[in-house]
Amino acid sequence: MTIPNDETIASKAHLLPLLRGAIAAVRGHRLEEAERLLDAILNQEADFADALHIKGHIAMLRGQLADAAALVQAAIDKDFHFEDYHETLGKIRLAQGDVAAAKQCFGAALTLNQASLGAYTGLAQALIAEGDYEQAVAALRNGKAVNDRDPELRYLLGFTQMARGKPKKAMVNFRIALALNPEDQRYRSAYARALRGLRLTRPDPELIDSVLPLLGAPGVEPRDLSAVVESALLLEPTIAGLKPLTTNSSAEIAVFLQSPASPDLSKLPLLMAWLRYGLVSERDLEALFTALRRGALALGLGDAAALQRHAIWLAALAVRNFHAEYLDIETEEEKHRVELLRHRIRKALAKIPAGGTAPVALLTLLGCYRPLYREDFATILPSLPWPESLQELKRIQLGEPLREITIAAELPSLTPIEDATSKNVRAMYEESPFPRWNQPVLGNDMPLARHLRAALPLQNIPEITIEKPRVLVAGCGTGLHAILAATSYRDADVLAIDLSRASLAYGKRKATELGIPGLRFGQADILKLGSLPDRFDVIESFGVIHHLREPAAGLAQLVMLLKPGGYMMLGLYSEIGRRDVVAARRLIAMHGYSDTPDDIRRFRTDLEKLDPELTERLRRSSAFHSLSDLRDLVFHRQEHRYFPQQLETLIGDAGLEFLGFEFTTPDTLAHYRKEYPDDPRAISFAHWAEVERQHPDLFSNCYRFWLRKPV
Repeated sequence: MTIPNDETIASKAHLLPLLRGAIAAVRGHRLEEAERLLDAILNQEADFADALHIKGHIAMLRGQLADAAALVQAAIDKDFHFEDYHETLGKIRLAQGDVAAAKQCFGAALTLNQASLGAYTGLAQALIAEGDYEQAVAALRNGKAVNDRDPELRYLLGFTQMARGKPKKAMVNFRIALALNPEDQRYRSAYARALRGLRLTRPDPELIDSVLPLLGAPGVEPRDLSAVVESALLLEPTIAGLKPLTTNSSAEIAVFLQSPASPDLSKLPLLMAWLRYGLVSERDLEALFTALRRGALALGLGDAAALQRHAIWLAALAVRNFHAEYLDIETEEEKHRVELLRHRIRKALAKIPAGGTAPVALLTLLGCYRPLYREDFATILPSLPWPESLQELKRIQLGEPLREITIAAELPSLTPIEDATSKNVRAMYEESPFPRWNQPVLGNDMPLARHLRAALPLQNIPEITIEKPRVLVAGCGTGLHAILAATSYRDADVLAIDLSRASLAYGKRKATELGIPGLRFGQADILKLGSLPDRFDVIESFGVIHHLREPAAGLAQLVMLLKPGGYMMLGLYSEIGRRDVVAARRLIAMHGYSDTPDDIRRFRTDLEKLDPELTERLRRSSAFHSLSDLRDLVFHRQEHRYFPQQLETLIGDAGLEFLGFEFTTPDTLAHYRKEYPDDPRAISFAHWAEVERQHPDLFSNCYRFWLRKPV
């Protein structure tokens, strides 16, 4: 948005202060104030093109696309020779799904001004929507000649390069975009995804400096960064110097930790951040941290004062172990010593004078082995003074879990839970809330139709006029999915349900901390959802109904709650994608492992000997590196898996229309369209069966796909 041309100013100069104020209000996201100023202008000059244009821009931001198009078209009719108007109309047409009209608008803008950066990026977005990545790159290169430091242009360049199978080039552009605008979650997420699988063979401090701010940042999945972070840690001289400790006895490690040669690991920023936010997956790092833990345990029982100087990095390790749910195996000697440690802490707590401090070094050590909130002395710990450097551990292992216990008791029960399988699955998730997470993935706040078009770029999504969509997240687990949905659909009313109160409490606490509006949680069984009076515009259920005794029955309940014309996103297991999981489950049954925490740890350790190749493949999954994730991965008490043709039957029997699979990056659909030009919408299950046969890991997580209920 710009100030009008000289001719307009000359004839309507008295309205210029109002126009300036409206533009400033829009830029400050004060849309109601901007509209009042624009209405004041239009009450005096009904044909003031700039006011019509800005009012149309506001309508576009609100998702009122038909009104927006009419207002901007009126502005163009009044003054055709202003490229901003054509750019805005192009964005509106693109949001409406009319790619051809959008391209015409951006072309008109470029005819009027060949240095219009917004027209180049808009044209590139339209070409991306058509899957024409080569022409999109050409448009972006033209835009780069205008301004090569525009973050959105760099982001779109990275996006097209990912689609063309060039992640290294994409990484460079995402990194530039993020440096130009560090607060944009899209840039953070895209840069992290481009880094997935990148392993350093020599130190790269500049790259690591760009990675560090991503750790703990919303929108970044730790698994995307595990390879680059952990390869960098293994190259760190301090870490490399400690690796020989893994073969030492506990007593020998304790002596080393007590010596001046023992480094202060809290001085390694990357290590501290990874322990707090990541999932340790490298064997050498797992072995090192396990060795340091048992050495610290021996030291703490022998000389608690000497343990004090290690308290800060031990607290970070305690946070990591808490998030991994103490997945690392313990020796019998360690178990005995943990009991001694508990006894030592109880004695120390009994002797604390009024105003005294908690025995924080010993508590930090215990937190490396057991969750502090489950101890019989847990309730008195929050009231004791803790040093500032250990407040994070106090919050994560005491404050938050104790708060969740209160929340769980207060949650509403929306349906009875009577099915035997549902009760069994509920018990599992009460013991192991899933998934454990500590950094949210927030959505890009968009109107419903625009969100669907982003998820389904090859489909013809009609304009949707619902301003406050009702969304159901069926089987929300610990709330990660629910928070993503609540921040993705503009002005949505989101209901998130799950069997497990422990999982729901985790999600509700996180949502409250993040200040997520319009998100409600309740305990319910999908098999009983049809009894609810609510009806929804969108239902999302990822990784859930395949755990029901009869998935088709659960899907039928969801269909009952979906409004005619409504949309549903499902995530279901692939038979081919889960082939390693099936092999692991076979071993579990053969050797008699139960799904208790001790047996899960034992199986994870034994698997190295039972099937080394299978172990290598499973270790690539982030689910292999926390207890609840591993339990859900290979120890689940109930699961069904599908081939594409079986999905077709399930969907058809439910009376739903298949709209296509959703992918996080565009390259899969781009390759599909080249391979199968006869199926431009990419909805042939027969074709997808062949794609999966050729690429068996494509759906290793889940099939993620969208459906529509006929009107």
